[in-house]
Amino acid sequence: MNTKQMKEQIRKSADEIESGVAAAATRLGNGAEALDERREELQDTLRDFGQRLLDNSKQLSDEIAKQARLRPLAVFGVAFVAGIFVARALRR
Repeated sequence: MNTKQMKEQIRKSADEIESGVAAAATRLGNGAEALDERREELQDTLRDFGQRLLDNSKQLSDEIAKQARLRPLAVFGVAFVAGIFVARALRR
């Protein structure tokens, strides 16, 4: 093999490597964009879920307050029994 053929072979190999690196960079870029889009979708989904959870907890809190106003003795009884259970659990 002469020098000219060697240079041509090296040039071909360098071009193949360069095109392979460019293709890999393109795939990585596309993958990063897809991951970013998925992250944004998940963030929106979690934000919506958190808002629904907050709304439901506010409704539950309002209902508990309403029941406490309507039945104060029942609330006292429940709190008393819960206190007994906690005291017994802490003794063990």
